[in-house]
Amino acid sequence: MEILQLVDQLERVLNSGWRVPMTSSLMVNEEECLRIIDQMRISVPSAIKESERMIAERDRILAEARDQAEDILAHAREQAHEMVQQDPITLAAQAEAERIIQQGQAEAMRLVQEAEEYALSVLEELREQLASVLSQAENGIQAIQASRQYVPSSGDGEAAE
Repeated sequence: MEILQLVDQLERVLNSGWRVPMTSSLMVNEEECLRIIDQMRISVPSAIKESERMIAERDRILAEARDQAEDILAHAREQAHEMVQQDPITLAAQAEAERIIQQGQAEAMRLVQEAEEYALSVLEELREQLASVLSQAENGIQAIQASRQYVPSSGDGEAAE
């Protein structure tokens, strides 16, 4: 189950709790809260695996872009070498080779930059999602811990702190 769904379930359990009169304490179904927290513990590793998968995908895209760049440069050098071999057009071949190399380098840089931008946007989005989930989980834990700390005092109706 997705972590955000579990956070929503925990929030519903907390919202369905009973307020203790004249306190900020809340009585909730402890078993239900603990069950949801256990499911969250199981789900968080899957979110981490997903981020690792995204990082591996980014690395694969970067490696592919670099390989393409190397192929383009190798092809450009090969074309340049062939052109230089043709004696009557050596100067033109050298100029064309330089143009092809520059074009290949520019294309390689563009591919690498696009891959890095894609990876960065994916990782930033994942970071935001994980930060939100972490914040929601911490709020839920604090609420549960706060509800466990309520100890009725001798008749004055207030919680001991």
